[in-house]
Amino acid sequence: MTAATRETEFGRHAAPPGKASAIPLEAAGVADLLSAADILYAQRQARRVGVGMDETLIAKGIVSTDEIAQGAAQTLGIPFEPLDDGSAVTLSRPRFEDIAALLRTGLMRRFDGGLVTTARGPQLRQLAAVLAQRPQLRRQVSLTTPERLGAFVRRRFGQQIGWHAASALRQSQPQLSAATLGWSRYAFAGGALGLALLLMLLNATTVGGTLVMVALLATLLLGGAALKLTACTVPAPAAPAPLRRDDELPYYSLIVPLYREAAVVPQLIGALDAIDYPREKLQVLLVVEPDDGPTAAALARHANRPGYEVIVSPAIGPRTKPKAMNAALPFARGAIIGIYDAEDVPDPLQLRKACAVFLGARGARVGCVQACLAIDNLADSWITRQFAAEYAAHFDVMLPMLGAYRLPLPLGGTSNHFRREAIEGVGAWDPYNVTEDAEIGVRLAGAGWRTAVIASATDEEAPRRMGSWMRQRTRWYKGWMQTLLVHARRPARLASGAGWMGTLALLFMLGSGVAAALLHPFLVLQLLLDLWLEEPADASAALAALDGLSLSVLLIGYGSAVLSTAIGMARRQVPGLGRVLLLMPVYWLMMSAAAWRAVFHLVVAPHRWEKTDHGLARTSRRRALLLRAAPRGSGAARRRPRPAGA
Repeated sequence: MTAATRETEFGRHAAPPGKASAIPLEAAGVADLLSAADILYAQRQARRVGVGMDETLIAKGIVSTDEIAQGAAQTLGIPFEPLDDGSAVTLSRPRFEDIAALLRTGLMRRFDGGLVTTARGPQLRQLAAVLAQRPQLRRQVSLTTPERLGAFVRRRFGQQIGWHAASALRQSQPQLSAATLGWSRYAFAGGALGLALLLMLLNATTVGGTLVMVALLATLLLGGAALKLTACTVPAPAAPAPLRRDDELPYYSLIVPLYREAAVVPQLIGALDAIDYPREKLQVLLVVEPDDGPTAAALARHANRPGYEVIVSPAIGPRTKPKAMNAALPFARGAIIGIYDAEDVPDPLQLRKACAVFLGARGARVGCVQACLAIDNLADSWITRQFAAEYAAHFDVMLPMLGAYRLPLPLGGTSNHFRREAIEGVGAWDPYNVTEDAEIGVRLAGAGWRTAVIASATDEEAPRRMGSWMRQRTRWYKGWMQTLLVHARRPARLASGAGWMGTLALLFMLGSGVAAALLHPFLVLQLLLDLWLEEPADASAALAALDGLSLSVLLIGYGSAVLSTAIGMARRQVPGLGRVLLLMPVYWLMMSAAAWRAVFHLVVAPHRWEKTDHGLARTSRRRALLLRAAPRGSGAARRRPRPAGA
């Protein structure tokens, strides 16, 4: 059979009268369901995006995935495989690698030697060419959809996927998993308590034996302050130009873990719908826990549309966000994997901006792109305003500097976008680390991957009450402690990928943050006692030196924090600098309380995930800015209607 004959038989389908003159194979089987306008739109859109016409029809919701696959199977003369409970397809118990491979390739080999494929678009045309050359294969090949294949795998191999999500890193690289932290947790807690007691009992008789220890602590704290001061000298990064050509964009998968988030589901789906990215190339995986019926019901109401898939995280191992993301990762079909939280409202162009970095001239070793996080409900309480100022200093001052100098950085918990080969190459997330974001950033650096920071913001909701704030901050500090303990076991491995300067920068950033929170009240109390009590006549020069060192650490620490906060608030346009600075000492004492609570939890409940509730915000800075920017007479700012007859 000639190429021209194959094109006639499989590549094109005669359209009904009044419709477009020719329809590609992938849409030929549903031609009778399409109007001429549908066909014209889908053909143009598919060419512009660089996908098959079937993908455009599905993304637009004109036809369903089953209708496309059944029509294509009929056109090709092969059976459609539903992969439902009554399906004759049976598989042996494969390894997880085999499961991941069949999800990635869309090809499944059966016991009878047959092949099930999920081919769409160009792949479907390739299949047609093979069948045209070898028509006997039609008895051995059947067609299904990627969605049906994913559902089939979740039903048949959910336990294996759950086990892998919970245990793979611990089994393959135990030294890099927080699950294997044993005596070091107790040693850390004991050391922290001992050092705090030491600072309280400093006097002329004990200072000689503690001078070196306190000097090392001061070096750690001053190193963190030096990083902040250096960051203050780095100009704000310019936002990258988003990649505009849709045919150059890669396939993208977003993973959104949810637990008890029914209240924010409508906002979440609205925010994801607003993302400017071709729907043909965007997959959204919404991950829920098996006992979270309200969230699943909310997703069934609001996310029942093409491009959205709901995945139930198997009830195996710890109930943590990283375990849920690990369970969803095998079902992600994109070359880039993005992570969002339930309450996020990202910049609509964020994915295009991340792609501009990944596909840029210097993007070859960029394993992750971190976007900035900003607090939307800063006017809810003084806590949310402090939170907003803290985020501004961290994401608009500190992280851009680390990214500019190609230093490793602890990622934020959301709005990070991974090159697929990078996240899979390091073993995905550690389900036993309760700040999986910071830890995966360290592991990426240890593997030689670079993280870039882009000026693209995602609005988040901050906890506005003390109890919720304390639980969240305890989890953060506990995870940072886990990360430090895990990577302190093999510092050479981290240095081999990040370099010793990068390793020191990471130590100063994470280590000084934890140490400052734990010891800040004791340093302040010691300084106040020194000012109140008269110094004894026989005080040693070493004790005077320690007093001076403590005062210097406090002043430089406060100074660097104040300066970076002021610059970050100016860049993020967060108002109320005076109120923030006035309450910063109180906020720091709160962080100290959370850090000591984290030490306790590190010992008694190292893997407990304390949930942060969302959907409780009373104000929105984003909405206020939109109203302020709306032109007079627009719908957002129009006046209240006058009563009839007025």
